[in-house]
Amino acid sequence: MPTVAGAIVNILSFSHPHAKSLQEGLWGFPADKLGVNERRWKALQIGTPVLIYGEYGGRKGIWLRGVLLEKAVNRAPVTYWVQAPIGYPFQVRIKLERSSPEAGNPITKEELASAFGLGVARQKIDRWSLIVFGEDQKGVTYSSTLFTKISDEFEARNVIPVAAARTHDDLKEMVYQMGILESRFPLKEFSFEDGRRLDGVWRRTPKSVPNWAFEVQVGGNLVEALAKLKHAWDLYSSIPVLVTRAEQIPDAESLLSGSFHEIKEVTRILSDDKLVEFYQTKIKFKDLKNVLGLI
Repeated sequence: MPTVAGAIVNILSFSHPHAKSLQEGLWGFPADKLGVNERRWKALQIGTPVLIYGEYGGRKGIWLRGVLLEKAVNRAPVTYWVQAPIGYPFQVRIKLERSSPEAGNPITKEELASAFGLGVARQKIDRWSLIVFGEDQKGVTYSSTLFTKISDEFEARNVIPVAAARTHDDLKEMVYQMGILESRFPLKEFSFEDGRRLDGVWRRTPKSVPNWAFEVQVGGNLVEALAKLKHAWDLYSSIPVLVTRAEQIPDAESLLSGSFHEIKEVTRILSDDKLVEFYQTKIKFKDLKNVLGLI
C-alpha cells in the first residue's frame, strides 16, 4: 500500500462547540453521497502526520500539528457534536503536540492558496473536510512533496528556541529551520567524501552544492570546526558560518588571523545568542507579513 505523507483536517473554527472533542484528540467526518470523505479516511494510516486548520482570533489557517493514533467507524452519538451527534461516523484519534492554538504561528489560508498552491484554500467558503497528501491512489488529492513543504514551514514557525543552556542539537535545529524560513533547501548534516560532517548546509536548489556551510561549536575544538568550514569553501565556495559561544569568539578570530587566514574575509561568526535573536526576529517578521497579507 502506498504511503500517505500527511493530511490536513479543517475544523472550521476553534471556537465551534465541536472543536471541544479535539482536546481528547477525537474528530470525525460525515458520509457524503459521493463517498469522498470515506475514500480519504480509508487512505489514512496509523502514524500519518496531521495538520489542523481552522479560524482562531479572526485568522484562518493551520494552527496545530499531530499524528494519527487510530481510526474507526463509529455511529454512536458523540456528545461534543451537538449539531449532529451521529453525523460523523468516519472517526480518527489524533495525538496533538499541544491542545491550544493560542501560542501558535499559523500558516494562513492566503499563504496556503498563493505560496503553496493549495486549490482548496482558494474557496471562499470553508467546509469541514479532510485533505490527504501522498502518492497516486484513491483518496489522495495532493502530492507528498507539497505536504512536506507545508509541514516544514509550520515546524519552522513553531519550534520554540531553548531560553538557556542551549545544546549543540538545539542550535543545529535553529540553523535548519532558518533555512526553511529563508526558502533555501537546508540539510541538518552534510558529509564530505572523507567522512567528516558539517552540522548543516543551505542550498539554493534541492540538487545544488552547499552555498552556505554551518558548523556549531559550543565548547569543543574550534580548529576542527574551522577546518571543516575551510574544506567546504575550498570544494564548493560555500560561505562558512561558525556558531559558537560569545566567549569563544576571540579564539575563533585569532585562528582566522593565523592558521585559517585564507577564509578570514569570507567567514561569518555568530554567537548562540545572536542566532536565537535572528531566528526569533525572522519568526516575528513572517507573522507580520501574514497579518498584512504580504505573501
